[in-house]
Amino acid sequence: MSQRRTDLDALRSFAMLLGIALHASLSFFAFPWPVHDTHRSDLLPLFLVAVHGFRMPLFFLLSGVFTMLVFRRRGLRSLLEQRCARILLPLAIAVATIVPLDMAIKGFAQRTIRPQPAVAEILSGEEAAVRQRLAEKGAVTARDDFYGRTPLAWATLEGDPAIVAAVLDAGADVNERDSSGNTPLHAVAFFGRDAVGRVLLERGADPLARNVVGRLPVALMALSADVASESAPLVGLKTLGVDDILRGRERLREFLPTGPNAEGTFGGPLDRMTLGWLKFVSAEWLRLHVGSWSIHLVQTNLFDHLWFLWFLCWLVAIFAILATTGLLPSGRGRFVLVALSCLPQAVMGMSLAGFYGPDTSFGILPKPHVLAYYACFFFFGVATAAAEGIDIRLGRYWKFLLPAAAVLFVAGIATMNDRGLATILQPAYAWTMSLGLIGLVCRLFPHPLPAVTWMADASYWMYLVHVPLVMAAQWLIRLWPLPAEGKFVLILATVTPLLLASYRWCVRYTAIGSLLNGPRDFPTDHPAR
Repeated sequence: MSQRRTDLDALRSFAMLLGIALHASLSFFAFPWPVHDTHRSDLLPLFLVAVHGFRMPLFFLLSGVFTMLVFRRRGLRSLLEQRCARILLPLAIAVATIVPLDMAIKGFAQRTIRPQPAVAEILSGEEAAVRQRLAEKGAVTARDDFYGRTPLAWATLEGDPAIVAAVLDAGADVNERDSSGNTPLHAVAFFGRDAVGRVLLERGADPLARNVVGRLPVALMALSADVASESAPLVGLKTLGVDDILRGRERLREFLPTGPNAEGTFGGPLDRMTLGWLKFVSAEWLRLHVGSWSIHLVQTNLFDHLWFLWFLCWLVAIFAILATTGLLPSGRGRFVLVALSCLPQAVMGMSLAGFYGPDTSFGILPKPHVLAYYACFFFFGVATAAAEGIDIRLGRYWKFLLPAAAVLFVAGIATMNDRGLATILQPAYAWTMSLGLIGLVCRLFPHPLPAVTWMADASYWMYLVHVPLVMAAQWLIRLWPLPAEGKFVLILATVTPLLLASYRWCVRYTAIGSLLNGPRDFPTDHPAR
């Protein structure tokens, strides 16, 4: 038996490359992303959640398999040396190089992409222009082309009380709702817009209005101020300081409802547990202050799209502890991990509104429930490799698993606002899809293929560096008069060959390639070469 499972390598690289497609889709619908296209898609958001629901669980499951195989073949010390060389060191270099480049391009996009005139007037505080525009028939209920926000929604987010008053004077509904059932007061609570909150309450805003998951406005103050600060420019607003958001929220607590169950829940234990957990992982005692600079150990984004490498470091460290104490899973009873994955899923939903798939975690300290969720998949892979060795037979029932995954996905989308059902259906989709794809790929690639091995090597580099290229391509074509789906395909068709060429000619046979994948021999056409 070959010591390399090229079929599983192919699937692991596929899971990684799907991330490129996900990021390429984000400019075509209302998502916190720096580039906003002039054309929207109703199909690509479905693509996002379908892939997000299984991609990283599949990746970590396969990573667990390979971790155990390397451990069995080379021992713990060699495993740790390899993971430090192939994961920790590239991550450190990327955080110092690629991530700052990502941030620079994001800043450029935010400075150069201008909103529609009606939105620009609101954001710039031009009260006279706003009143004049809103005097036109239907203007007060008109929504912008990209986010679908009303003038009141934009004014509330911007936080200028005079502009909010002008929009309300024009006849806006003070309790209007967005697609998640959030009212303007919900946005006020999230961004700490206390001055606007007072105006809204004076004009009749309902502080007890619930969104689609039953949350009152005050519940959104449980969400991280760091997340609010980071998302502000990504949703079309000016940059907001974390301290400003925190101070605004403190003032809001003086006049928004407080007390038992003031956050608004359905009264179930899962809802209460979720809200309590959100407060814990966003607690201010987890913030470090160094002069005027501060960082939240859990919530501040340091790793951007490379967070999964940091998670792998944590999981390998846990693996090493279990290996040295003789507590590594042997394979028996490993399907208990399938059921256990529902426990961290129970407190997923950092938006406090319906969203499909696991939470994200970009901080120095991983969010415990996110780490626990992926650990279930990682150690399931470890246990499977421990029981079956390199000739694993996962997913042998793929013909039944993949259709079941499709049914579970549809059911999960239909019930994603029901926390109880989401706790079961969403992990079930991740497991069935992951195991089904493993079985399918094992069937399609029963023998090693050089092209598959080459692509598996290339995928690591491609994912590390793809975000700047993707955002640049999105920015260049954002005004083109093409359908969103066509632009999406065009971005992938342009960026992917560039990434492949950069790997082939600039990385594969260099020190960078040796760092990422180990040394590779340069192909020769003649022995003399």
